[in-house]
Amino acid sequence: MKVHRIINIAVLALAGLATVLASQATATSPTTEAPIDAILARAHRQAGISPTKTCDDATYLRRISLDLLGRLPTVSELARLEASNDRPAALDRMLQSDEFSRYWSQLWTTVLIGRGETRQVDRESLRRWLQTQLEQEKPLDQIAFDLISAEGVTTLDGHVNFLVGNREDPVTPVSRIFLGVQLDCARCHDHPFDRWTQDDYTAMRRFFQTISVREVSGGIRVDDTGAKSGAGEDGPRFLTGSRPRTAAWRRELALMTVRCQPFARAMGNRVWQLLIGRGIVDPVDGLSQAHPPSVPELHQALADQLLVNGFDLRDLIRTIAASEAYARTAPTADATDPTEVIELFAARAPRPLLPEQLIASYATVMNRDLPSPQRLNTMAVEFMGRSEAETGATDPLALQRTSQGLLQELAAETSPPSGDLDSIFRSTLSRRPDAWERQRFADVPGSDLLYVLLHANEFVFSH
Repeated sequence: MKVHRIINIAVLALAGLATVLASQATATSPTTEAPIDAILARAHRQAGISPTKTCDDATYLRRISLDLLGRLPTVSELARLEASNDRPAALDRMLQSDEFSRYWSQLWTTVLIGRGETRQVDRESLRRWLQTQLEQEKPLDQIAFDLISAEGVTTLDGHVNFLVGNREDPVTPVSRIFLGVQLDCARCHDHPFDRWTQDDYTAMRRFFQTISVREVSGGIRVDDTGAKSGAGEDGPRFLTGSRPRTAAWRRELALMTVRCQPFARAMGNRVWQLLIGRGIVDPVDGLSQAHPPSVPELHQALADQLLVNGFDLRDLIRTIAASEAYARTAPTADATDPTEVIELFAARAPRPLLPEQLIASYATVMNRDLPSPQRLNTMAVEFMGRSEAETGATDPLALQRTSQGLLQELAAETSPPSGDLDSIFRSTLSRRPDAWERQRFADVPGSDLLYVLLHANEFVFSH
């Protein structure tokens, strides 16, 4: 007991010092926003490319509704934006809604442990914990610290499920998710073209040697016994070369992680990817010599905003979603190098909706209640196939299957919708039909029209 009191006092002192430093930095630094569009404008000029135009209000509302709430906007939400022409107000309403916390907790759960059922993991307990953190507007660094240093029981302490779900190899998800680097290869050998070695991986793995995992009544319990002494040459070592100063190795790892620059860059890049569809570093967790940031100045600017604004997730989302970069349209047909245009965010690349977005959007179109988060995940797993759902947790946007099977199954259950041609188009595609569509679909029964629109690329992609 005496040893544990000494460990806790030492760690609390370290955490307290970090909190004081962070609060001083926030108090003395004005709130700033990353100058996204100015940075990208310079990058576009240097590359000799012209950005595409910005999208209309209806397209913008569809984007932020899918990205922030995980579903299409309703017809009434479209009408409200059309009446006010106030994009910032629509964005703020969504950021402060209960739906935002519920959907983004689902997203982060998928990032942390994937969609599939993992042995002894209470996925819904983790998701509910994350939802509470988002509702209370906890900063991202505090959430990450709590996840890495978690102790408790899976059914009662939701954040401990991250470690239980990754207990065979906790180093790889910690480095991928919170530092944006891949140590996968270093588990077995030194990578010929990367800086991280097998020694780096082994030294990081030692941070988790003090964990005890055992089955108890009601779940799985994770405890940290603490090291017997500080870290010597054979003790753990962070990727920066730092070693723990106390015997509370894992809590110090959590503190080292959230206080280093790579954490801020990784979080900024991941939020950018979740909103834009492509990371500044792509893949989002693969920063290396082979995958440098496409716009280094933007990569750092997002990190700087998080550092200055106390790792405020909503603040960063608001900044990105209010930018011209977020509102760009797709590459034009005459673009000389569409790949470069997309890599420099001069245009938006359409991307398929996540299965959760498809299912929730279908419910919205049919005026049904949205599935519970737990049911929504089960339906997403059924759509993707269990083998795919159980792999690759760090990029929930990487989908290999089409939406046709899901939509055929769901559309088979539909009843003819009420409303005219305009209302059916607005409820599915968030726009009115054009002249050709009015003529072509004038005499098509509502149920047939709905089936066609639910299968259209314009519905199953975010444009």
